[in-house]
Amino acid sequence: MPEEGQSHGRVTYADIFGEREFRALFISRTLSTVGDYVARVALVITVFSDTGSVALMGVTFALTTLPDLFGGPLLAGLADRFPRRAVMVAADLARASLLLVMAVPGLPLLALWALLFVIRLLDSPFNGAYLSTMSVVLPGRRLVKGSAVTQLVNHVSYTVGFAGGGLIVAFTGLSVVLVGNAVTFVLSALVIMAGVRTRPATAPRTGAPSSLLGATRDVIRYIAAHRRLRVIMLFPFPIAATLVSETLATPYAAQAGHGAAVAGLLMGAGTAGIVVGLWLLPLLVPDQRPGHVVVLSVISCAPLVLFAAAPGVVAAGALMVISGIALYYWIPLAAEFTQAVPDDMRGQAVGLLTTMMRVTQGIAILIFGLTGQHTASSTVMAVSGVIGTLMVIALSVAWVRATGPAPTPVEVEDDRLTP
Repeated sequence: MPEEGQSHGRVTYADIFGEREFRALFISRTLSTVGDYVARVALVITVFSDTGSVALMGVTFALTTLPDLFGGPLLAGLADRFPRRAVMVAADLARASLLLVMAVPGLPLLALWALLFVIRLLDSPFNGAYLSTMSVVLPGRRLVKGSAVTQLVNHVSYTVGFAGGGLIVAFTGLSVVLVGNAVTFVLSALVIMAGVRTRPATAPRTGAPSSLLGATRDVIRYIAAHRRLRVIMLFPFPIAATLVSETLATPYAAQAGHGAAVAGLLMGAGTAGIVVGLWLLPLLVPDQRPGHVVVLSVISCAPLVLFAAAPGVVAAGALMVISGIALYYWIPLAAEFTQAVPDDMRGQAVGLLTTMMRVTQGIAILIFGLTGQHTASSTVMAVSGVIGTLMVIALSVAWVRATGPAPTPVEVEDDRLTP
C-alpha cells in the first residue's frame, strides 16, 4: 500500500487523537451513530407493536438501509462539489430537523416511511464528506488507524443500539427516542463546526460534469482504468459470504438442539469478533503489510468451511469470532482505495464502494435465507465458506500482482501549517 510521505514509525492512537480535526470527527461520528442505531431499532419495534405486521416491520427495517443504494452512487458526490465541512453540517442539521418532524405523535406510517427514506439518503453525502475529510486529516498509514477506531465505534454502537433500543423505547416512547436522535445530530454538527477546518470544494469548477450522474460515470471510468482499485471494489463479495454465520445463526442453533438464547449468542459472535479485531489487530499488526492482508482475508472465510462437520455451539461460536476478527483486513484495503482516488472525486468513489458493500451483503443475506429453507444450515455455511475462500484467494493474488502500486493522486498539501 502506498506510504508516500509517511514515516516508517509505528502509528499509535496518540498520533491520530493528537490531531484536533480527527478528534472532532471522531466525537461527531460517535454522537450521531449511537443515537441513530437506537432510533432505528426503536422505530422498527414500534411499527411492529402498533401494527402487529411482520411485513410492515420489514419495510421499515429495509428503509433504514435501502436508501444507501441510491444515495451512494449519486448523492455522495456532493462531498466533492461543495466544501465537505458544510456538507457534513448541512446533512446533520437536515436529519435533525426531519427527526423532529417524525417525533410528532400520530404521524401516519406512510409519512414516517417517507421521512425515514430522506433521512437515510442524507447519510451518503455525510459519509462521503466524512471519509474524504478524514483521508486529508490522517494521511498515509494514519488513515488505517483512524478508520479502525471509527469502525470500532460503529460496531459497538450497532451492538448497543440493537441491544438497548427496545428497552429505551419501552420506557420513553418513540417520540422521545427520535428527539434524542435529533439532538445527537445537532451536537454532531456543532462539534464539526468547532473542530473541523473549512476547505474549498475539491471538484473543479471548470470542465466538471454537468450532473451528479456524469460525475458518477467519471469515477467509474477512473476505477475501471486502475487494476488495484478494480480488485478492491470486488472484495465486498467474499466479505458478504461471511454474513452466512449471522444470517443462519438461529436455524443453526435449532439444528444443534438449542433455543433462542444460544441463537442470540451465535448471532453476536461475528460482530464480537469484528470489535476484537478492530481493537487488537492494529496493536499486533501495526504496519499492515500486504502479506498480513492476504492471510487475514483467507482466515475471514476459511473457518466457515469447518461447519461441514456441524460443530457444537461453542466451537461454532469460536469459528464465527475468528472469522469476524480476520475481517479487519478490509480496513487497510478501504484506506488504500480512499487515498488512491484523486481528492476531487474521492467522496463519489467512497459512495460507490459503500454501495457495493450494501448491495453484495443484501443479495447474500437473501440467498442464504432462501437456500437455508431447504438445506441444512451447516451445509449452507460450509459451502459459503468454500466459495468465499476461493474468491478471496483469487482477489488477494490479483491485488498483490497488480502492476505497480495503487494509483496515487498528487499529494495534498498539509494545510494544518497554513494560517
